[in-house]
Amino acid sequence: MAVAPLYSGHMLSSSQLAKRLGKSKKTIDRMIRDGRLPEPNRFESNGWRYWTLQDAAEIEVLLEEGRADV
Repeated sequence: MAVAPLYSGHMLSSSQLAKRLGKSKKTIDRMIRDGRLPEPNRFESNGWRYWTLQDAAEIEVLLEEGRADV
């Protein structure tokens, strides 16, 4: 079974998402835990979290609209 490369151009790690949003990784983790951000995708093989570029864009909209207050 082919597995997508971990950080291809279409996926973001937690750290990459945090950088894109101008937040810390800890803030992203807290926002997920508090329910302000949706639970990310996970790789079946190792459980690592990742976001698609579309996920990141949707999160940016949530932040801009104030629906994911920091």
